Amino acid sequence: MDTDQLIESYTTHLRALNRTPKTVASYALWIRRFFDFIETIGLHDAADVTAATLHAYQRHEAQQINAKGRVNSIKVQNQHVGIVCGFFKFLHIEGYTAHNPAQHIELAKVPERLPRDILTVREAKRLLKQPDTSTLLGYRDRTILEVLYSTGIRRQELLDLTLDDIDLETGMLTVRQGKGAKDRVVPLGTIAARHVETYLNGIRDELLGKRVAGPRVETKAVFISARGLPFSKNALAERIEKIAQAAGIQKPVTPHTFRHTCATHMIRNRANVRHVQEMLGHKNLNTTEQYLHLTITDLKEAHHRFHPREKDRR
Repeated sequence: MDTDQLIESYTTHLRALNRTPKTVASYALWIRRFFDFIETIGLHDAADVTAATLHAYQRHEAQQINAKGRVNSIKVQNQHVGIVCGFFKFLHIEGYTAHNPAQHIELAKVPERLPRDILTVREAKRLLKQPDTSTLLGYRDRTILEVLYSTGIRRQELLDLTLDDIDLETGMLTVRQGKGAKDRVVPLGTIAARHVETYLNGIRDELLGKRVAGPRVETKAVFISARGLPFSKNALAERIEKIAQAAGIQKPVTPHTFRHTCATHMIRNRANVRHVQEMLGHKNLNTTEQYLHLTITDLKEAHHRFHPREKDRR
């Protein structure tokens, strides 16, 4: 069986395990890149791969420069190597290869680092107040910032929010198919909910009225661009960066900055770390054994008690 057939067999297996299409495509990409690598060292067949080959690939990955001009993090390197190791484990179990060269491959130790560039409470408030809420785009931007800071959801989770995911009556939003293809319910917070309500009751409709010429494409996306279209990842990141610069924030600010900031501020205000884990959709922050499912009521109460934005009431 040639390489393409082996990869197809593996991706079929991944789909049977209910891996997301994005995950399956990513795995296939990195396995193909591994085979591109072994061709440079004179190998062409999966059966020829040894532990020494995989160690050589680890060293290769540790030297690769990414699109940002930097060497990938240890975590990313491990992801790439781990994908290949999983592939060879599958080949051996299914009888495609006589041995598993990845059996004793040890992944690099990931340094334990705290998130950088976390906003102080004062910086967060300054940033929230920066958009001009007398304008359509300014109010939309303020609403986006309030939601990111209050909920700690990921950038893609924010972009994927639809009108059906917002429940203003209960003050909750639903994140569908978050990381790991898991749904979760997150407290929106009093102030963020108020901004969302105003945005949905007028601002969004006016932005939709500004949609570009052409076929009318209905969108249920909560947050839309100045042209009435769903936001792109890059557009959101660029918008937040500009707002932070205008607010005089010296440190880098990205959508993910709000996620780290939300969690840090809640824990500093003595929130139960397990509540924060549930809210952010982490299986755990330290070890999987600490994971604990909580009821929506407990989670909402924890958010109400511990999030600093809930204390402002302005």
